[in-house]
Amino acid sequence: MFVPEFVLEDRGEFVFVANHNLESPETILLSVKYNAARIAFGKTQLPPHIQSCRMIYDIRGQVVSQEVIESVREALEGNCSLEFKR
Repeated sequence: MFVPEFVLEDRGEFVFVANHNLESPETILLSVKYNAARIAFGKTQLPPHIQSCRMIYDIRGQVVSQEVIESVREALEGNCSLEFKR
């Protein structure tokens, strides 16, 4: 089953929230791979006019460097727009 957190039909956008641990190289890689697959699958399940994804990473309570944030941005570039909630 595919269920995004929100679908903003008028904007052609679906939204995911990721509350993933980004404090180690292993968890960063797992998060990026999981979310890339989640986005790709989501695009196959939604109507053609809803193909833009916004991913919100909730990193409150974690110590995440700007370098890590940029590496996640680079890894998911082209798949979605990204926001990080601190």
